[in-house]
Amino acid sequence: MSETNLAAFEKIIKALPSCVYYKDTEGKYVFATHHWAHIEHPDDPNWSIKGKTDLDIRKNKENALLAMEQDRHILETGEGVSYVIQEQNGDQVEYLELIKDPVHDDNGNIIGIVGLINNITEQELMRQKLERYARTDDLTGLLNRRAFDEWARNELSNTEFPVSIVAADCDHLKMFNDSFGHDAGDEFIRSAAMLLNLAKPSRALAFRVGGDEFSVIVPSCTREQADEIVEQLIITANTLSVEDRPISVSIGIAVMESPDDDFLAVLHQADLDMYESKRRHHEHLLEIYD
Repeated sequence: MSETNLAAFEKIIKALPSCVYYKDTEGKYVFATHHWAHIEHPDDPNWSIKGKTDLDIRKNKENALLAMEQDRHILETGEGVSYVIQEQNGDQVEYLELIKDPVHDDNGNIIGIVGLINNITEQELMRQKLERYARTDDLTGLLNRRAFDEWARNELSNTEFPVSIVAADCDHLKMFNDSFGHDAGDEFIRSAAMLLNLAKPSRALAFRVGGDEFSVIVPSCTREQADEIVEQLIITANTLSVEDRPISVSIGIAVMESPDDDFLAVLHQADLDMYESKRRHHEHLLEIYD
């Protein structure tokens, strides 16, 4: 393409909101329609992106290396790519979608790479918001059962061991509902969730896994440390009440010492420990609600 034709083509596509660019087979820019905020260039009207590589111009060098890696893939395989990167624009985080494809000559040889950059910040933030909603329990604000299952499936193997699993269950919720109504029962569940959030360490994850059932996952936590967490939880519980009745939660603990342990078996052991706790103070709770 001649310089005259290239200039005319560039002028036309500058009207697009997206950034369109073209690189040669050395990964150097031939042109770009927009100089977005994420590149470094002098305040010089005569400055040109032409002949520059991503490492030359990008402020985020990690993203520059990613761009060059993707370009190598295109040149080696002839396959187009698309991916999303995160960039910082002042105090704002922006998300950019990059779509790249090889350009061929009449003989099928790759002579360059054409790319499109779209700012998808609004769409990405909405996607993240919807994802948080999908993983969050409406009543308590804790992570929900879906998030718990995803953690076990995708993140457990990368967690720091030992992992303590705390199982918790609201005591006699049905009796509480019968005595004070379901709105008060919901407040009981919310208070129990708040109790877990107050007592758990910041590295822990708290889930509502059922109606009045909770699980707390504490990475890098021994049985002794888990006992201390539960002790603090019990102390905090003594300060909370609903309908002038104390918040009563039965708690069980089990520890997964290594990735070789059976997660479901450890989870079951935590439940058994919790049920034993519930059995021990069953009579006391009957006296409270009598």
